Amino acid sequence: MSTNAAESQLRLVSTSSVDRNPSNPRLLFRQEEMDSLLDSINEYGIQVPVSVYRSGRRYILIDGERRWRCAQKLNLKQIPALIQDEPSALGNILLMFNIHALREQWDLLTIALKLRDIMQLIEEEGESYPTESELSKRTGLTRGVIRRCRYLLNLPNKYHEQILKELEKPKNKQKLTEDFFIEMERALRTVEIRMPEVIPNKNKVRDILITKFRNEIIQNRVHFRKVAMIARAENVEADPQHAVSALESLFARNSVSIDEAFERSVAAAYEDRDVATRIDSLVEQLKRYLPDDLDDELIIHVQELRREINRLLKG
Repeated sequence: MSTNAAESQLRLVSTSSVDRNPSNPRLLFRQEEMDSLLDSINEYGIQVPVSVYRSGRRYILIDGERRWRCAQKLNLKQIPALIQDEPSALGNILLMFNIHALREQWDLLTIALKLRDIMQLIEEEGESYPTESELSKRTGLTRGVIRRCRYLLNLPNKYHEQILKELEKPKNKQKLTEDFFIEMERALRTVEIRMPEVIPNKNKVRDILITKFRNEIIQNRVHFRKVAMIARAENVEADPQHAVSALESLFARNSVSIDEAFERSVAAAYEDRDVATRIDSLVEQLKRYLPDDLDDELIIHVQELRREINRLLKG
C-alpha cells in the first residue's frame, strides 16, 4: 500500500510536469496560508521536497501540493521531489491520509468525502464493509473523527455545497460550520429515533433550523443538545405530548428558539432529576459520617440543610 521513503529517488523535476493528485482529500487552500508559504519559499526556496509518483511522462503529487502551487506562482522551473512507486487506487488514498491527516487539520467534510471513496474501493477489492475500527487502522484517523464524518456523509449534496462555500471563508467568518451540521444531525437523529412523527420531512426541518441559526433565533450550535433532551422526555418522566408539541413549534417557520422549546416542555423535569441526583449523592456522603466527625462549620451547613428540608416538607 505504502512506499518506503528510504527507497525513494530524490531529484529535481520540472514543475510543469507535476499534476495534483485527484484523490487528495484536501479541497481548499486558504489564501492567508498560501501567502505565508509563498513568502517563505520566495526567500528561502523549497526546503522540504514534495513526494510524487510517476504516471507515464507525468508526476502525480502524494505530498506537497501547497509547495507545488507556490512554485507555479513563483515561476520556478524545477522543484525537488521524492519519486516513489505508483500505489494502487486504494493505496493512493490511504497513503495520503496517513501522510497528511496526522500532521495537519483537514476540513472534516473533505475527509468524509474521501472516506466514502475508501469504503467503496475496499468493497470493490472483495473485502467486507469496513467497521469504524478498521477504517481507523487504515487511515490513521480516530474513531471519533470517523463517526463525525458519517454525520456529514449522510447529508444530501446541497448541504455539502453549503459547507464547502462556508469553508472558503476565513475561519472567523464561518457560521454554518461542519460542527454546526454535526450538532444538528445528532439532535435530529435522536428525534427520529424517539419521536419520528415530528419529522415528516427532514430536509424541510434542516432548512428551517439553518434559517433560525442564520437569523440568530438559535444562537449557538451546542443548543441542539437540548433538542435531543426534549426528544428523550420520557427519560425524565416529562409529558411526551408536551415534548412533541414543543418540537413541532421549533421545527416550524416562526421565532421559537431551542431554549423556548426546552423551557416549555422538559426543563423542569430535568431540573428535578438533577436535584434528586444531587440529593442522592449528598445522602451517600453523609452516611459516611458519625456525629463526632462533624466540625463546627459542617454542623452549621447540616443544620441549614435540615431547615430547608423541613420548610419544603411543611409546604
